[in-house]
Amino acid sequence: MALREENFVVLHSGSWNTKAGINVVDTNKPPHVTIRSLVGSRAVAPEPTDIAESETATAPTTVETTSETSASETVSGADIKVEKTEQATEGAVETKEQAKENDSNKPQTIYYCGSALTEAMQQYPESELTVSTPIQDGIVKDWAAMEALWRHVLFRELGIKRSRNASPVLMVVPTDWTKEEHERITQIFFENFNVPGLYLAEEPLMTLYGCAAVTGLVIDIGHNSTEITPILDTQIQRHAIQSIPLAGSDIDKHFLELLKGDAQLAREYGEPLDLEFARHLKESGICQVLNKDEKENKTRAQAEYNGKKFTVGSVRYKAVEALFNPDLVGKRVQTLIEAIHAAQYACKAEKRQSLWESIIVTGGTCQIKGLQSRIESALSESLAVSENFGEFQVRDVKFLKVPDYFPALKDSIVHAGFLGSEIVAKLIFPDPRNYINKVDYNESGPSVVHTKTF
Repeated sequence: MALREENFVVLHSGSWNTKAGINVVDTNKPPHVTIRSLVGSRAVAPEPTDIAESETATAPTTVETTSETSASETVSGADIKVEKTEQATEGAVETKEQAKENDSNKPQTIYYCGSALTEAMQQYPESELTVSTPIQDGIVKDWAAMEALWRHVLFRELGIKRSRNASPVLMVVPTDWTKEEHERITQIFFENFNVPGLYLAEEPLMTLYGCAAVTGLVIDIGHNSTEITPILDTQIQRHAIQSIPLAGSDIDKHFLELLKGDAQLAREYGEPLDLEFARHLKESGICQVLNKDEKENKTRAQAEYNGKKFTVGSVRYKAVEALFNPDLVGKRVQTLIEAIHAAQYACKAEKRQSLWESIIVTGGTCQIKGLQSRIESALSESLAVSENFGEFQVRDVKFLKVPDYFPALKDSIVHAGFLGSEIVAKLIFPDPRNYINKVDYNESGPSVVHTKTF
């Protein structure tokens, strides 16, 4: 079966949100779907009518088996052998029916995602509805919820029909997911989602491709951690990856405390401030990162949230300072600049120059004005100022972005990884040798992921 570009799917699940898109004919567009990576679950007891129907269905089998067993005792030896075989077979059927009955008596779990979750949160009390994120600290903690989220995105949001699934999926995964996790993803997508093809691609590499490069340093400021990944000629330098447990969630909490200290803001808003409030302000565009030689604007900035207007003072310049001073959030870890240096210097000296000239800052926090400039300024302080450069001496720090020939995305570095994934999907899915197809999976099972991916 020839796969068509309009059916190609790109799927990216993170700790904070899940992005997906279908149809890569035109890659100059943001994801079709972007939803929070939240899943609600609710245990539902089986209805009494269901139990009664189950008992009614299993009863005749038991009675029939007993009757045949007594009859077999009066016939010849040869007939007894046949009857015993039938008895064993029917006993197996009875066991299956009993197992089915037991399963029917167990509480069932219903999952809610996206808009359905929003409605469920309004309909059911917290004691009945459990809301969680399947991915915590970059690791899948709840596979059932993870599968429910993927199922919702594929079949509800993108409108794919499972029985006639003609949409291969390029799944974007973090660099630290294990072989076991790759195999489980493969099994879920082929056995439960009936996909015709699957390809697992690592996130930093897709981001680099989205910026039209094959060598670079990807700085991904995620929700729970910040990861710095050097890539040389499409090869991820795994030994040099630096990951620090300091990211968007820490920034939100720190910013919230700063906002609570703004007495005028508290009076103008008139309600308790929470994390959603802090996160909204952080992403609203009023926050800014200052370099050492820049001064704060003393004028309070106008902002709005939930229909209320208010002003924010100088705390808006300090939202992401924890990246450069982790002590502010009580963490004894590397600063962002120290982690960048560690990743760079773990690579060969002759390759470092190309890394310094190809830096990408991505993740939700990267959209704050002045962050890239602050990183550039901090890194430049360690560069040599002599006019006599050595062979491997770093001369300059440069940053990559989405090329201008993607006008809809050129100012959205956060979509670089999605763009790179769509480009890769266009290249690999036309040729069955490049991805895992159903024939491969049927022959080798989930372990085939180690031979036909990356």
